[in-house]
Amino acid sequence: MNNEVEREVRNSRNKFELEGNIANISDVYENQNGKKTLRFDLGQNNNGNTQFVPIVLRGELVNSYKDEMQKGNWISVKGRISTYTKDVERDGKTYKDKVIEILGFEITDRTNNKVYTADGQVNELSTTNEDEMER
Repeated sequence: MNNEVEREVRNSRNKFELEGNIANISDVYENQNGKKTLRFDLGQNNNGNTQFVPIVLRGELVNSYKDEMQKGNWISVKGRISTYTKDVERDGKTYKDKVIEILGFEITDRTNNKVYTADGQVNELSTTNEDEMER
């Protein structure tokens, strides 16, 4: 994460870290302005029940991570969040779906031993990063 974004996330009360397995990867969507988004679900074990957290990635992270992500990869997602509700159609019915949008983030892919940051940087996962994640 670049220093400014990292400082903002560290000093923000709105910050999170989620870990889980990648599930249900959607196609990359490009809007009229050429900005890309990628949606996937993060599967987490919640007392023996799997819950799926919808995640939306934007910007350079889509370019650097989209070809590496695979269903089942164990990842950690850090950042601050914004949530919104959108209508989703399934089986001819419309449902409300809550979406978590990641702002100022990084993804640590433990399966591939890499760290992907919001500015598009890709770094090898070092022992130091693993130690920090366990704290």
